[in-house]
Amino acid sequence: MNIIGTNTNATISYAKQILSDIDDASMCEQPLGLNHPAWLLMHLATAADYAATLLGGKGVCPASWNEISDTKKPLSKNRADYPSKDELLKTFEAAFQNASKLYQDSSLEALSKPQKLGFFESELPSVGEMATFLILSHTNLHLGQLSAWRRAVGKGPLF
Repeated sequence: MNIIGTNTNATISYAKQILSDIDDASMCEQPLGLNHPAWLLMHLATAADYAATLLGGKGVCPASWNEISDTKKPLSKNRADYPSKDELLKTFEAAFQNASKLYQDSSLEALSKPQKLGFFESELPSVGEMATFLILSHTNLHLGQLSAWRRAVGKGPLF
């Protein structure tokens, strides 16, 4: 059983559900100052690439996405500063499928090695623990933000 893979697929499916009735032009709206969907998808895809790198592989996102999705920089409200909704979703899914596959293919020895990303090293000391966080927990935290954004723009609940 591939628990990470199954959960990754569920997470991707949930993200697509949240965005299913959001049009491309709305992807940079910021009601209440919330992180908007374009930035969230880009940020999450680059986080999946961090997990891929941590697991010994390569990421799939364009290099420019790291700077645009930097948490220390303000989000742009300009829709032209971000890729299309379709490209964001495609890259988001590819990044998570890539990281999930690398995780599944990793040995217990590789997953047990210390992680040295410079954050959460005491809370998530191993490569496996940090990769799990980046692939699942961090992602679902931000999908909660996306769900709140959805409600703030007037969309109804999914469930």
